[in-house]
Amino acid sequence: MIRYLAGGLLDLLLPRHCAVSGRPLMGDETGPVAPEVLREVEVAGADYCTRCGAPQGAGVGVIRECASCREYRDGFGTREVVAVGKYEGVLKEICLALKFGGERKLADVLAAWLAQLAFDRGIAEKVEAVVPMPLHIIRRFQRGYNQAELIARPLARTLEKPLLNDLLRRSEKTERQATLSPAQRKANVEGVFEVRDGRTSDIDGKVVLLIDDVMTTGATMGAAARCLKKAGARAVYAGIAARASLDAGA
Repeated sequence: MIRYLAGGLLDLLLPRHCAVSGRPLMGDETGPVAPEVLREVEVAGADYCTRCGAPQGAGVGVIRECASCREYRDGFGTREVVAVGKYEGVLKEICLALKFGGERKLADVLAAWLAQLAFDRGIAEKVEAVVPMPLHIIRRFQRGYNQAELIARPLARTLEKPLLNDLLRRSEKTERQATLSPAQRKANVEGVFEVRDGRTSDIDGKVVLLIDDVMTTGATMGAAARCLKKAGARAVYAGIAARASLDAGA
């Protein structure tokens, strides 16, 4: 009762608002996004590309290569990529609000969708550890948090897998990928990831789930996945909040 009264008083003093639409949230709306806004997100269903995670049109089914990844012959260093949906509409707004707007609670929403897809596609039973994509220490200091880590933490808890939060390190501060061409993106992240000293035993021979918020060309994902495999990981799966195209502004 005390918790209920305190929560009601807090809502009066500091009314909660939907992180996307901005409308006031009612007392029984406990999440950070209004229910009608969440319903606008087209979560990937049974039609998707396993290679890059891009959702496909209804009736296409599960395919191993699509128009979004056909030109990336080198692949992404991953066995399969799981994406909540396309980087557009409300899902894009959620990703942007999490990454740049300080709306940290949105990570729980994205993690819940990713967890459901991981279970539905049989990936949850295959992976043995969850690794978030790291930020360079300067960028993390500027932002105050790592959005991939915020997604990975509740996801690992739901999957009941260990979270290897400080295993992968980004050794160089690179240019923002959004400003670069596909070739420049690949060169920009080549060799910037490393597994911390003394931590290779944590992934040696294991299947790892690598988490990031948005994937466009897959250059960052590929560089990190190859680093993990070089350090001893048996295989790498990827989980991303949204699959973007080059013209999506990711």
